[in-house]
Amino acid sequence: MEGQTAEAAVMAIDPAIRDLCALALAMIFGASGAMKLRDLEMFQSSLADYRLAPPMLEKTFALVLPLLECAGAVGVLVASTRAIAATTLILLLAMFTGAIAINLARGRRNIDCGCFGPALRQELSGWLLLRNGFLMFVAAVVAIPAKPRVLESLDLATIAFGAASLVILYASANLAIANAPGTRALQAM
Repeated sequence: MEGQTAEAAVMAIDPAIRDLCALALAMIFGASGAMKLRDLEMFQSSLADYRLAPPMLEKTFALVLPLLECAGAVGVLVASTRAIAATTLILLLAMFTGAIAINLARGRRNIDCGCFGPALRQELSGWLLLRNGFLMFVAAVVAIPAKPRVLESLDLATIAFGAASLVILYASANLAIANAPGTRALQAM
């Protein structure tokens, strides 16, 4: 019994770190899902470009995927659903990463990843695989149980500013990935 308690303590994370990661994921996936839902036709077109799903299922996937992203975004913020929501986001990211990897292996780079709907066009690249791997890591952190301790006001400020910083870093990386083909073209001139 004592060995199980020690093992559980090793697998626990500080609640401020877990909540920081959960808030960042909620902002990222909430925005991603909402942007896709805003223009379902464009997202469906992006899904079709991957050439992985049967055409008759593309419309269904175009609706279900962003709804799952939004549900995961809300779910990571609620204690009772946090672990299942984080796991859902990991599975979605694994599926997205697999779709990108398959198309990269096919030599199909010049298609929009569809990650943020019409808001940001990003061609497929290895950088998207790394980005998704990082997001899977963050979601895994959220799925780890937290150590029992009360969050104080400094913790809450750290969570808010840390999550905002993580989202800004994520957005900056996405812009760099999206602009990379244009930057390479300018450098070649």
